[in-house]
Amino acid sequence: MKQKTILIVDDEIGYAEGIIDALDFEGFRVLTANSAEVALRSLKEGVIDLAMVDIMMPPGHSLENRGVRSDRTGVVLCRTIKELYPRLPVICLSVVSNIDTIREIERLHIRFLRKGEVPLQTILDTINTLLFGRSFPSAIQE
Repeated sequence: MKQKTILIVDDEIGYAEGIIDALDFEGFRVLTANSAEVALRSLKEGVIDLAMVDIMMPPGHSLENRGVRSDRTGVVLCRTIKELYPRLPVICLSVVSNIDTIREIERLHIRFLRKGEVPLQTILDTINTLLFGRSFPSAIQE
């Protein structure tokens, strides 16, 4: 089986490091992007098997010039991914608590997980379910 590539889009690398380490340990190839603009470039340039997107982050110059605010960047990115790459699994991992924003993400058929509240094992299980149709026992034990 070929190694699956996961793109993590988050401007808070400190939070993402734990997830990156766990995914690396589980055998995934991990790419990171700190803005929506960098994420879209990564998606265009390579084969990505799953994207994990934060909501609040810098849009990047091209999206900022189109009026995208940092508190909406992840929503715009998720919508753009679904339009350009409709078969790509996406997970939204964010501290956002605005119910309208969460519903907007879920209407795109994207799983929303609350950053800082969801255990790492749940994140890994969700990734495995989306990529392989089922979760696998993880070597990571909490």
